[in-house]
Amino acid sequence: MKKLLAIPMLALLLAACGSAPPQVSGGSRASVGVSVDDTKSSEVATKTVTPATDTTPAKTSWVVTKGGGVTFTFMTRPGSDAVYLTGYRVVKDVLTTAGGTTSTTTEGQVNKADLYLTSGYTCASRTAALSCPYFGSDAAPTTPANGVPGQLAIGLEGGLGDLVVATNASVSRVTDLEFYGTSSNGQPVTVAVNGVVSFGSKQGDN
Repeated sequence: MKKLLAIPMLALLLAACGSAPPQVSGGSRASVGVSVDDTKSSEVATKTVTPATDTTPAKTSWVVTKGGGVTFTFMTRPGSDAVYLTGYRVVKDVLTTAGGTTSTTTEGQVNKADLYLTSGYTCASRTAALSCPYFGSDAAPTTPANGVPGQLAIGLEGGLGDLVVATNASVSRVTDLEFYGTSSNGQPVTVAVNGVVSFGSKQGDN
């Protein structure tokens, strides 16, 4: 299930695409990998200065073009339990503006998510919403394989365009996140994504 969640002033972008290291949660049989597509996670603030005339003063205006969010693609590894991802939070946030860099480490609010990841098995009856039976048959075998990929599209660059307007300069942000959920075996699952970067870009008149 694809879900778009906008968070003002929170921006994430991973230099084009990346993947996290293997994610294994404690003693459970859940193992989830994740890749990140951040190519659309930026906001552009375009500045226009209208010169003064004999009758009107100079005027400055801005137009902010929204970004397309970050797409996180999750997939269980062969032999993994199915997983329900139900939320995520920001762990670390580093913001760079013309005035310098600030870093914030926080427990953060857990935001809702809703994504089912099939188990790491393949069979004739498997769909994105239905995992394979644990025991197959000669006619319809169940064998270990990567699960069906599932995506969350999260609008995490929201607000950076407004920050460009406020500072009259481009900005960037690097963020670490954790996604949370439960395996089909009832065990907690945590998937970490680090070093996601977003931009607010200034264009137009100085």
